[in-house]
Amino acid sequence: MVRKSLLAGIFSLVIPGLGQMYTGRGERGALILLAAILIGNINAIWLSLYGLTSPSANVFWSSTLPRILHDVCAAWSIVFSLWQVADSNRSLK
Repeated sequence: MVRKSLLAGIFSLVIPGLGQMYTGRGERGALILLAAILIGNINAIWLSLYGLTSPSANVFWSSTLPRILHDVCAAWSIVFSLWQVADSNRSLK
């Protein structure tokens, strides 16, 4: 059982949701994969829209806000990734 748990965690590290699919929770794994794709795309779209613009030095909306939103998306991605790996391991115990 420990080997399956470790393998589920490795699968989830490689592709989000794959560990849940491996443990027999396909719907949950598909939702996690969809959420990971959405979070990544939102972050990429945000950076492509606002990352290439020339920010004014004193304008919050053009310099600080895009950076804050990127950092929030990046932090959420890390937390979400760690959670889904732990969730794939927990499903076997």
